Amino acid sequence: MEFAALPDYFVEDIADFLIFVLQHIPGVLDELYVRDIVNLLVLLVSCTDKFITNPYLTAKLIEVMYGVTPVVHMHPKANKVMDMVLSHPVGAKHLAPSLMKFFADVETTGASSEFFDKFSIRYHIAVVFKQLWRSPMHHDSVVQLSSDLSVGSTFIRFINMLMNDTTYLLDESLDCLKSIRDTQDAMASQDSWQEQPQELRDTRQRQLVMDERKCRSYLTLAMATLDMMHYLSQSLPDPFCRPELIDRLAVMLNFNLTQLCGPKCRNLKVHNPESYNFKPRRLLDRLVDIYLHLDSNKFVAAVAKDDRSYRMELFENAIRQLTKANIKPEVEIKRLRDFSARVEQQHIKNCHAAIALDDIPDEFKDPLMDTLMTDPVLLPSGVVMDHAVITRHLLNSNTDPFNRQALSVDMLVPEPELKQRIEQWLKEKTDTKQ
Repeated sequence: MEFAALPDYFVEDIADFLIFVLQHIPGVLDELYVRDIVNLLVLLVSCTDKFITNPYLTAKLIEVMYGVTPVVHMHPKANKVMDMVLSHPVGAKHLAPSLMKFFADVETTGASSEFFDKFSIRYHIAVVFKQLWRSPMHHDSVVQLSSDLSVGSTFIRFINMLMNDTTYLLDESLDCLKSIRDTQDAMASQDSWQEQPQELRDTRQRQLVMDERKCRSYLTLAMATLDMMHYLSQSLPDPFCRPELIDRLAVMLNFNLTQLCGPKCRNLKVHNPESYNFKPRRLLDRLVDIYLHLDSNKFVAAVAKDDRSYRMELFENAIRQLTKANIKPEVEIKRLRDFSARVEQQHIKNCHAAIALDDIPDEFKDPLMDTLMTDPVLLPSGVVMDHAVITRHLLNSNTDPFNRQALSVDMLVPEPELKQRIEQWLKEKTDTKQ
């Protein structure tokens, strides 16, 4: 308690000094003097809830860890500091879970710039977390944390925020690429470009510079979060298939696959794409891998349920591009072809079922999504919602969507009688169809 009462600048000055040393004189990071600092660094980040209330101070300490990762700094003494962090006995058990919790908590910092601050903070976390993931001790602590898949658990909240960021960053990045392409095309036609008023040309050139800077930044952040989703879904697929997450993940993957392989994919072709960190082959490779990592009956159903972006032609185009560019071996292309065939079969079944269920009673529909409820629950406000829909909402906001009052999962009351009536109605519909 005495330590927690100290002013923030006691720790902030140490962090600022370490960042300065890493940038200008990393050779002075002698193990004899650094060990105590590493102890302090790991303990504060691992137990940040107990000692630090200012999220920006925790973020600065994580920035120090980010600065000693081999991805950022190749100096052997800086890398030695990272080795000391990885081998720290307290960090082995608590560091990765604390970073995952802070990744979710930093969604709200209280500052007016919190929306944009969280992306840079989470990027630092992503780089550090990737180093931890490669360590067997830290890997085991993440696996242990993933065993708790209850709504609102640290791991589920972490995956939810990871999906939110990936969706937003990829969407913004690809929109910027389209804007850059439009301006580059306009400037390529010298005659029509010169015919435009000087003021308009200056405005478009300024916008181009802004789009290029924004695109470069967002794509860097997007690929870091997508990489996290890639290696986590490979080793721990079950959390991604939770009812409150799986539909949104399928929609996100389908939409971005449409951007890369759909009819308007040419809009993303810009001059010198590497300067914007745009690597379409790598992006397509990652998206396809996540489809294959999560390949299961539940995920097939979720992909097929997406009426907005899913088309059979989408996967056919993706397979053609993967084969033409030699991005994937034939074995994985066959797996993707089998996966897409199962999705199409499920999609056809969904279309037939939608025709049969075109007269769903209002009392059986979720009031937010207007879809048939499968597990109705009663909210304190008196509204009945589908359990998967309201838990998905609670991952982003702990409030009742109808009156904005505080709401948690344990306040939801099951409605077994209504559920039984819905099941009976479904059975009658099925029997009639047969």
